[in-house]
Parts: sequence; C-alpha cells; structure tokens
Amino acid sequence: MYHLNLGIDAGNYEGKTIGQFGEDSFKTNICDWFVRDVEESFGSDDMEFEIDGRKGFAGSIAKYEDEFGDGTRYGDSKAHEDTKIRVLLAIDRYMNRFCPQMEKVKIVTGQPIKRHNKVEKDLIINMLKGEHNIVVNGNPRKIIIEEVGVAGEGSGAFWVNPRMGVIRIIDIGSGTINCATIIDKKFINTASTTFNFGVETVSDRNDIERIANGVIRNTTKLKWNKQDEVLVCGGKSEVMLPFIKKHYARAELISPIITRSIGDKVLHPVYANATGFYNIALGAFK
Repeated sequence: MYHLNLGIDAGNYEGKTIGQFGEDSFKTNICDWFVRDVEESFGSDDMEFEIDGRKGFAGSIAKYEDEFGDGTRYGDSKAHEDTKIRVLLAIDRYMNRFCPQMEKVKIVTGQPIKRHNKVEKDLIINMLKGEHNIVVNGNPRKIIIEEVGVAGEGSGAFWVNPRMGVIRIIDIGSGTINCATIIDKKFINTASTTFNFGVETVSDRNDIERIANGVIRNTTKLKWNKQDEVLVCGGKSEVMLPFIKKHYARAELISPIITRSIGDKVLHPVYANATGFYNIALGAFK
C-alpha cells in the first residue's frame, strides 16, 4: 500500500482521524505564534506549527494561550484556512503515530450540510489537494494529498452502517448541529439541514435538555416523524440521547466499529463522521 486512506473530521472542538491502523484525536484550537517566556505544557496534543508561511500553536496550548478567545473558528462552512491547518495536523499526527515513513494520503473530510455544495466543496478540495511542506514541533514533513473527497457532516455518519429505509441522523457538534435524512441510501436535501448552534455556542452549554429541545423543534419543521429511526452521534450524544428519546422514541447512538489487524474496536459516537468518511474513502480510492 503506497498511500493512506483517511477519514478526517476536522471539528471546531476536536479533530478525529480514522485509518487502517486505528483512531486519533486532538483539540483543534489554533492561535498565532508568539515568543513564550515560560514554555508551559498544556497537553499531549500541544503543537507549534509552520504551514504555508503561517506560524502558530494548535491543540490544548492554543485553547489557553489565545488572547482573542479559545482559538476556535465557528460557522457553517469548513472552506477556510483553519480547516487546512487542522487537516494537515491530523495527517501529521496520524503518520507520526502509526506510519512515519509514509507521505502520500487520500482523504475524505466533511462540510456542514447547509453549505455542502459544489462551490464550497471545490474550495476545500483545491485548498487541500497537492503537496504540503509543514513543520510541527520542529519536525519537517512532506505530505502529498493525492485525492480529496468532501462528504456532508452528519450524512457521512450514515456510512458507519449503511442500510435501506428511512434513517434520520443528528450529529451534535460544538459549533453546529447537522441533521440528515437518508432514504434507501440517498441523501434527501429537503429533510436535512445544519442548525447554526452547537454545545459550545449556546448561552448555557451545560443545559443539554434545552439544546435537545431546540434540535427537536427544528427537526419537526423538517417533517421528521416521532416514529422515525433516529441515529445520534457527536461529542455530547450520550448525555443528550435521553432527551432526544423523549420525542424520538427509536433514537439510538451510532457506535462505530473499525477493523484493524489486531482486531475490531468499538469507538465513541464522536468518531461516527470520521469512520463514515473513512469507509467512503475505502470505496472511492483504490
């Protein structure tokens, strides 16, 4: 195998990567570089990077050190420079951990459903595809991204366990919540959308029931039925599921399973999109 296939969910709070060797995750906070008088360690994912002339910090260090907030860019599109940095850091971390001699990769990443159109997807593809020379924590690496696929967030999670019938998906993110409808393996635009709020953007991020009620109200506007099969994923999916089930009685978690040489592994629902993206990559890229 001369290249990696990876599924990369470059979330606003955390990046998740799935490949043939297993999974990886890291905080996706990013801030500009500055001289540190005291070089404190904030987490195992602390990264100092230089990418395309931009120097900065990423990971836990950026969460604490960013003077303009928490180093996170929210919104309903991933077609921006922070996504490129997150994706390249995700690839670098995965290669360092599992296959340090490789440099070629084919990836599928995500875009919120609301902005999942050709123009936005082309922006992401053109931004990522090609050769990148980066430096992370003083270590240079050449990354060649040979192919880029862009799947819808939420709908990508369907490919963890694709099947026929009417499937609704609630993908709970930090900055957005994607709600997707799949009927007989076909994405239905008119019954899917992105809500421009998430667990990190509402006034009380700990009020999970209130966020769940907001999701329920908005999905009923999409004509979702109380008896539909609803699959829930994302970082807060476990704590939100009981509140979702008050309306959607058949709601359940997506529990991704990845196959590795050392055996199968069941992952947290936060990896659902990345696992779905990886399965798409396996089918699309030979």
